[in-house]
Amino acid sequence: MIKKIFFVFGLALMAQLIVACVICDCPPVKTIYFTNKGASLKNMDSALPHPMVANSVMISSANYGIQVQLLTGQLSLIKPVITWGLMQSAHACSCSDDNFIAKEDILSLKVFSNNDFDVNHPKDTDLSLYFKAKKGVTLISIDDYIKSSKDLSYNTRYAFNEGLFLQVKPSIAKKHKFKLIITLSDGRILEAETTEVELV
Repeated sequence: MIKKIFFVFGLALMAQLIVACVICDCPPVKTIYFTNKGASLKNMDSALPHPMVANSVMISSANYGIQVQLLTGQLSLIKPVITWGLMQSAHACSCSDDNFIAKEDILSLKVFSNNDFDVNHPKDTDLSLYFKAKKGVTLISIDDYIKSSKDLSYNTRYAFNEGLFLQVKPSIAKKHKFKLIITLSDGRILEAETTEVELV
């Protein structure tokens, strides 16, 4: 009787290993080097559920944000070394993401408007102090976001993707197109502009 129990447990274990090897066949992790080529901006409304990208032309100033999507291009790929073994195949059910490494860092990000914002910020003056970057559940200054991203070797493919959120309501014009200027460590400058939004 004990032999039959061990036999059944043995079959169950073998079945789990076979399923792990067949169903959870993860590809090897690759290292991909990329460069930033441009940026795409979308207006956000934090009052919306996720995703918070807004199609409305009128958004409350207290909820307004800008989503930044960096447009990237692959430079090179390092092929991974493939090793074989039962344990690695069985462990493959928790597949790892590829490693993406940027050729250049982001040095600065500045925000401008095509209209007068307040008495101290006429059109085409830097408004980046009026915006904070979302990082997880917190909002931090754009400069602190860039510094912490460098310290953590943050994947710049998704830098500012969670959004830059306005902290100060405009006091002059309500309609704005915001332009972002991103300076990269290789000297290049990326520019992008939002569609017009009315901040109420």
